[in-house]
Amino acid sequence: MDELATLRALQSVKEHGTVTAAAAVLRLSPSAVSQQLKRLEKATGRSLLTPTGRRVTLTPEAHALLDEAGPVVTRLEAILGVSSGRETQVVGHVRVAAFTTAIRHGALTAIAEVRDQHPQLTCSLAEMDPGEAYRALSAGMVDIAVTHHWQGQQAPVYPAITVSPLADNTADNTADDLVDDVADVICHRDHSLAQSPGLEDLATYSWVSTGAGTICHSWLIHMFALHGHRPRITAEISDFALHVPFVAAGLGLALVPRLGRPELPGEVRVLELEDPPARKIGIALRTHQVNDNAISVVGAALRSRLRD
Repeated sequence: MDELATLRALQSVKEHGTVTAAAAVLRLSPSAVSQQLKRLEKATGRSLLTPTGRRVTLTPEAHALLDEAGPVVTRLEAILGVSSGRETQVVGHVRVAAFTTAIRHGALTAIAEVRDQHPQLTCSLAEMDPGEAYRALSAGMVDIAVTHHWQGQQAPVYPAITVSPLADNTADNTADDLVDDVADVICHRDHSLAQSPGLEDLATYSWVSTGAGTICHSWLIHMFALHGHRPRITAEISDFALHVPFVAAGLGLALVPRLGRPELPGEVRVLELEDPPARKIGIALRTHQVNDNAISVVGAALRSRLRD
């Protein structure tokens, strides 16, 4: 029973984010919960919690322990008729990272829906380029990352991270089946470019790109490099929505994905490329948390809204 109590304390801290909140749910004092967690750390030889501001974050060892012990705890509670003190609805706190256009297109709506449907499940949201999001997820700083990579470019590989497509909730570690987000080259309506230019025709013009070091900046350079050219980037703006007025002002060209793209004004037109580039979009989780209830709820909401 002592071991059961310590595991329930750790699970409650995971769901509620602080020792004080977990203690209130378990009807114990914060010091009692802290003592239970110390006993569990001593018994397992694992470091379980890391302070994160006013909250605490479970270490990867703690997540792995709960994954291993969770089914056993649930079974013991059922056999013994023990109440865990947890509400029947989904509770906890899920930290989400997403790139800019995903936030604009559906992530905000998804998080609002989660709040309305599950009042005891809270979410935080951070804007991150996919590379940064993968690193944050791997380090345990976020729980879900909405990511992308461009077709033809190697997706990052993290052994402890699983990427799943937006199309369904079937997780695997391959990126080939992820949803495509096609990108178009746009130019000013009075531009002299032909409707179906080759990349060699585009290399000499001014371009706007996301910032150096971002995956989209790297892709723009890579796309031209495949044909022996380098684009002349004269502006770096992180938000694709601001690339459109750059083009409308006659300042240059832009490669703008369709996801989250605002309606194009009359001052610009789309250049029809023979093989337009596309991004592969997916949801990334730490592998040992793919069946976490709270994370699954948030992931499902993100998938639903980002597919719209």
